[in-house]
Amino acid sequence: MRLPDTLKPWHAWLGWFDPELAGVLGELMLRLHPMLGAFRMRALRGAVEPEGIDDLRRRGSYERLLLSEWAMAEVVPEEFDRRAAAGEHLFLSPKLVAREVDALTVAVFDTGPTQLGAPRLVHVAMWILLAQRAQAAKARFAWGVLGKPGELHAADTPQALKRLLDARTYTPGGAVVARDGLDPEHAALSLSERLEREWTLRLDAADPSPGERWSIGSHAHGYGLGHRVDVQRASQDELAIVIAARQARRELRLNLPDPNVSSRLLRGRFESVAREQSVLPGTGRLSLKQPPLISFGGNSVAVPLIGENAANVYRLPRGTMRSQSPPKTTRWSKEKTLLAATLVGRHFGGVIAHSDRLEFWQLAPLRRADLPPVEEFDPAASRARLLPCFVLNGAFNASPHARVLLLSGQGRLLSWTHNKFTARGAEYQIFAGRTLAIANAGNDHALHLRQLGNELHCEFLGVQTGRILEKIALQGEARAGFVCGRWFGSGWHGGCCVEQPVGGHGGERSSIWRVFLRSQHRAKSADHEIVLPADWKVVGLRMNAADELDLIALRPDRRAVVSIGAQGRATLYESPYQISVASVATDCDMIALVDLRGRLVVLRDNAKSVLLYAGGGDE
Repeated sequence: MRLPDTLKPWHAWLGWFDPELAGVLGELMLRLHPMLGAFRMRALRGAVEPEGIDDLRRRGSYERLLLSEWAMAEVVPEEFDRRAAAGEHLFLSPKLVAREVDALTVAVFDTGPTQLGAPRLVHVAMWILLAQRAQAAKARFAWGVLGKPGELHAADTPQALKRLLDARTYTPGGAVVARDGLDPEHAALSLSERLEREWTLRLDAADPSPGERWSIGSHAHGYGLGHRVDVQRASQDELAIVIAARQARRELRLNLPDPNVSSRLLRGRFESVAREQSVLPGTGRLSLKQPPLISFGGNSVAVPLIGENAANVYRLPRGTMRSQSPPKTTRWSKEKTLLAATLVGRHFGGVIAHSDRLEFWQLAPLRRADLPPVEEFDPAASRARLLPCFVLNGAFNASPHARVLLLSGQGRLLSWTHNKFTARGAEYQIFAGRTLAIANAGNDHALHLRQLGNELHCEFLGVQTGRILEKIALQGEARAGFVCGRWFGSGWHGGCCVEQPVGGHGGERSSIWRVFLRSQHRAKSADHEIVLPADWKVVGLRMNAADELDLIALRPDRRAVVSIGAQGRATLYESPYQISVASVATDCDMIALVDLRGRLVVLRDNAKSVLLYAGGGDE
């Protein structure tokens, strides 16, 4: 989720909410934050304690005398006595350190009937504001409810915040906890004041005793535990807020947000309804090393499973359809190792290597072929990650020929072409140059990007033949590349990009990405260059809504998918967990990723549509 810069300090907490709720809370917090005043905390320095050795000195306790000096006392006691009289002995001098005392901020919320409904929106906003405020000061934040003096809770998860929302009661002040020894004058105090006195006694006796204390929601005179936040209705659409302390008093009127949004928030439904419905339990644990496979047209996604010879194939809902079906699991023999994989619709297949041949598993009509020379295809070096491959059958399977394309781990594109009406085996071919990328362009064509000398060749490969779409001059060797686009009746609309290393200052590494847009629909090309540090991970290339090419990359912290184009950067999706692998569709607006929680996340329509699939058994 992308937040404006003004809300960045609270990003860790607002990330618990869907964008609509985060926006409502963000507005409340921006109004309340300036009223909190300066952070006031007791001194952090505690007693001075020794820690390690600081130096050697001529004076000190004989308990810290060097062992070499004691050895002298045994061997030459006269010299030992002389050194003692002359003050020449050496003593260890400990390093004295002032320990930091644990700093604590406490907030006590009134969850009684006067605070039901809209006032609790302020409770949620204050809970987040005080948690961030304490964290910034390297202090701890804990909270409790007025009716349970001394009972404190941590504030580090969305479940803790939901516990606060669930703590509402219809009894003023909640259940009162009696304490022996209270002064008789307490009988003349109101219930809220008696509870605050009880809280004060409990907090004073706590270790550590909190340096900053807040009473939130109680409508009473005075300053509560130290700071009071008085929340009450001013009108049907407005809240009156008073924040009072001995140093200052501030007042504010807050307009209430949409009741439907407020209701969702107060019921603890932090994520959007659509996103909750889109999370389906998975079957098996999704691989964190294999990028998802996206079918041509973006109707299906496949992800291999960990520890199994199987893959889950997810059929994605189309258009405005919300219903999602469970994944279909495709399995292959336990004795076989899959080296390459492809997805045609919901049909998952691939290439399996044997001792002397290749088996085209579920890539009919091709069945098998001789194993190429090891310098062209080394099965042992291709097992870390599934290799890309495609099967071309011709439009509607009308062609008598079929072709399998396989990109080897050595960067060579291999091809096997088979005639359905002949008895001889598939015709084998290897393409010259170094292949940087291949992409599916339908059942009967594929896009091919390779470097030949100082030229990039972008080709359109058919079942039997191919044609060169573009030749682009390129100085130096390309380290990686991507290609995307579609073939229309009037020509090709797409482009490619390549990565080349460049030097950096101070030993820092970076790459320059050269992006080439080639389209029959444009009068001239729109090429540009993007320089990225080495810690950015580019995962693909896409055509944006303005018919321009953008790199799709993972941010260095692996928690966001970022679109990088000639006009700047935009965050498409922020993940609560680090992203392990990701893939970008080459013919449509779709990105599929797997995070470290084992969830499959599918982004469509410029990441406006987000589908989540839980990785079964990953907890």
